Amino acid sequence: MRAQLLARANLPSLWSLDRIPGAAAWLAHGVDGSLVVLDDSLSTVREARLPEDWRGGHSVTADLGHFVVSAPDRVVVLDAEGREVWDHPHTPWEFEEAGSCAVTSAGIWAVVRTAEGDRCVLLDGADGTPLAAWPLHPATVGSELIPHPDGVHVGLAASHADDAYRAFVLGTDAPDRVAEVPPGESRVLTDIHGSGRMMLTTPIEAGPLALVRYPDGAVIAARPGEQVFPDPDEVFDIYAGFVRRDLVLAASSGERHVLFSVPDLRAIAEVEYPEDAPREWLVVRADGVWLTADSESGTVCMWSLEQPAATG
Repeated sequence: MRAQLLARANLPSLWSLDRIPGAAAWLAHGVDGSLVVLDDSLSTVREARLPEDWRGGHSVTADLGHFVVSAPDRVVVLDAEGREVWDHPHTPWEFEEAGSCAVTSAGIWAVVRTAEGDRCVLLDGADGTPLAAWPLHPATVGSELIPHPDGVHVGLAASHADDAYRAFVLGTDAPDRVAEVPPGESRVLTDIHGSGRMMLTTPIEAGPLALVRYPDGAVIAARPGEQVFPDPDEVFDIYAGFVRRDLVLAASSGERHVLFSVPDLRAIAEVEYPEDAPREWLVVRADGVWLTADSESGTVCMWSLEQPAATG
């Protein structure tokens, strides 16, 4: 199945590239400290300059009016011109560790370090007042927060120093309670279905792509890589997402991108790109579009599925 190129941009070398929940926009973080909001033509609509050591998981409000930055020792909100509005200090992260943040209608969620251990905190979006906190064990070295469609919960993908990766569900309806999503310590939570009833996980190293039930993590479908890829050494990468309510798009270690049906994860087709298309990174959005990127060159492309030509 062919991919249709919608837009292309050349950015500085990339540290991260993310969708912005609730907005038709994307967030690119350059290794030079640039934090750039891109619209769906991949034109820059907002930009801020960060210190180069601010390598956390950052976010943007849905109206694109404010950056929310996970700094080494605080969570910072910046206005559209990059001026600081407020900050929430925390115990500094160690070298090569970082926090993350996400914006929902409930406020700003952030993974921070405290003297008592790592916490996921919910902060008031207006002034940073702490509203709730959830303990995280063991300590994290990196994380990503994925808002649930209900506006009450978030999914948390956490990595740990023991090379374990865990998934959790937190919600404002259960302050202080952290529910771990089984199974195992080698899966990454990558997306939550628009219905709110399913979550998508990808493996670390060998393992299946899986759809699991929200919130308990019971397996709905699992697709081993050996059933999909022709090379026995090719496995699923961590990149995947719901590109439509009935389709998952997932990447392989060989930079192969494959479409799977929902909810059975049956392989439907491999996506075909032009020869020069970047494929190292894959960022999927549920309205039928996705980005591919090459982190070193900073090349970013936006795609959709090519529609068949009308007949008759």
